Amino acid sequence: MSKIKKGFSAVFDHISECMAPIIPIVLAGGIFKMIVLLLTTFHIVSGSTELILSAIATTPFYFLPVMVAYSAAKHFKADPLIAIISVCVMLLPEFAALMESGEKVTFIGIPVVPATYAYSVIPIILLIYCMSHIERFFRRLIKESLQPYLLAACVILPTSLLGILVIEPIVSLISNMLADSLNTMQTEMPILAWGILAAITSFLVSTGMHWIFITLAITQIGLTGVDYGIMGAFLISNTSLAGCDLGLFVRTKASDKKAMAIGAMAAVLLPGISEPSIFGVCFKEKTPLIGNVLGCLIAGMVQGILTVHCYIFTFPSIPSILMFYSAGEASNLVKALIVAAVSFMASFFITALLYRDAQPATEHMA
Repeated sequence: MSKIKKGFSAVFDHISECMAPIIPIVLAGGIFKMIVLLLTTFHIVSGSTELILSAIATTPFYFLPVMVAYSAAKHFKADPLIAIISVCVMLLPEFAALMESGEKVTFIGIPVVPATYAYSVIPIILLIYCMSHIERFFRRLIKESLQPYLLAACVILPTSLLGILVIEPIVSLISNMLADSLNTMQTEMPILAWGILAAITSFLVSTGMHWIFITLAITQIGLTGVDYGIMGAFLISNTSLAGCDLGLFVRTKASDKKAMAIGAMAAVLLPGISEPSIFGVCFKEKTPLIGNVLGCLIAGMVQGILTVHCYIFTFPSIPSILMFYSAGEASNLVKALIVAAVSFMASFFITALLYRDAQPATEHMA
């Protein structure tokens, strides 16, 4: 059992180390999104100005795999430029269009499973980890004098194909299995279904698998005008993460952790950006992750009892809370606020109860 715990701890440590340099950029994207939201809400900007500002705000998230590839390559002691090119292949517009075309795609007869590569994190970290071993293999195989001419080509090809043919399809398969299971569970046992979905949402976001559920929500809203709970689970997840951030802020004596916690809480509550909370607080400190899972589980079960619907697609946050309002179901907004409050308070109290600074605060103080 101790080996398993150490294994999980090592995985989260690797993820945290790979994400740490990226968090400030993600926070910047969250700040930009908040500014755009406020400017458009008060009709200060519109048209092409709004589109340009939105593009600036979205860029850190769309190209998150590129930044992850660079950071992971540095962490695993691989060539960052080779890592970036290996990942950029999957973000190439022509390749993305092929994946979204709906046509049958094969590579030398091998079926290629369509997948969305933007916004991915853990699949990219896993890919670059594998790439580091591929690169070391070819460095031993190729003479040093020939490496400037041959190494990049020998590494990029198998790494890109590994991502396209193996790693991302596996992630997509797991995502589809989760979606099918959720559809069955929400019909037969909604309390359990929404409790489980809310509890694993942070893990889904960290792997990029949350997009399959977001796609389902968009489809439901487009076809029926209402999403029957998926976006409610994301609301629970975001407010839970904010509660974890506040719990860390209250309990820690380290000034750097306080700054990270308050910044992450602002990002998840205002523009609805959860990555700083997930990677900078929960995965890094680990104890808040327990608060997140348990708080989401409790609030998700409450969601299953109350039945929270979503009528407008956007990312859940304080400014976008009206996504849960409908004139035909005015009480739905109150239900959304109730599950959000339960999630926030449960995660806050659990995190505050369990968290302890791992090292003396003086070691963290400037």
